[in-house]
Amino acid sequence: MIDRTLTDSIVVYSTVWCPDCKRAKRFFGEQRVPYVNIDIEQDPAAMAFVQQINHGKRIIPTIVFPDGSILVEPSNAELAAKLGLQTKAQRSFYDAIVIGGGPAGLTAALYMAREGLDTLVIEKAGLGGQAGITQTLDNFPGFDEGISGTEFAERLGRQARRFGVEILQAQTVTNIGREGPYLSITTGDGSSYGTKAGLLATGARYRTLGVPGEEELIGINIHFCATCDGAFYKGKKVLVVGGGNSGLEEGLFLTKFANQVDIVEFQPHLKAYSGPRNLYSQTVRLL
Repeated sequence: MIDRTLTDSIVVYSTVWCPDCKRAKRFFGEQRVPYVNIDIEQDPAAMAFVQQINHGKRIIPTIVFPDGSILVEPSNAELAAKLGLQTKAQRSFYDAIVIGGGPAGLTAALYMAREGLDTLVIEKAGLGGQAGITQTLDNFPGFDEGISGTEFAERLGRQARRFGVEILQAQTVTNIGREGPYLSITTGDGSSYGTKAGLLATGARYRTLGVPGEEELIGINIHFCATCDGAFYKGKKVLVVGGGNSGLEEGLFLTKFANQVDIVEFQPHLKAYSGPRNLYSQTVRLL
């Protein structure tokens, strides 16, 4: 039976070694969709539930949605369809195509759309880029009391769509080529879209440590977004690598869940502009 306290959440039944489980959880994380993860090897009732759903087979990931529907070993395309994300454009040609749905890409798109240009934005993850996963934006003009990254990203998306920008999500760009005087942009599902101009606004990528075992643990025990995954570590000890602005901000946010947060910085001094002010507590330690 499903725990009735979980019915308002997406529940992912998985194991730590399952690559498809890791992919599905990474997809939810990229799209900033909250979910509850249950390791069936640590929960006999969950194991029995998965076997019941799959006619005696232990097939994972088995994902239960708040409406009661269930997807078993879904592809990213199936997950995107279930979440109602638009992954295919309505037309085959646009005046301009923006690759990247962060603040720069969406701002450029809405300005072009206001000028009457048919504009398409293609984004593989959640709108708003890394700004969208920031706990609070305090230095953005016009928000004198600050604004959460999530709300900021949602406002950007709504504003762009209000001016007629078409936005694809959970979609990657695999090739950019030429067809006569136009550009041809191909997406991960094999679709091709023509355009007069393409704008690359692909933003930044998360930095990794490059240590053995890191790749296998990403999405399991290694994460890049405290807002997305911090709740998994309620009552536990966590380690934040990096003493810059992002590291300290994520560390402070994690104190809402973890019993202890250790922040490691390889340089002699913290790189964060604000320094350790208001950081020290019974929960946070600087190493």
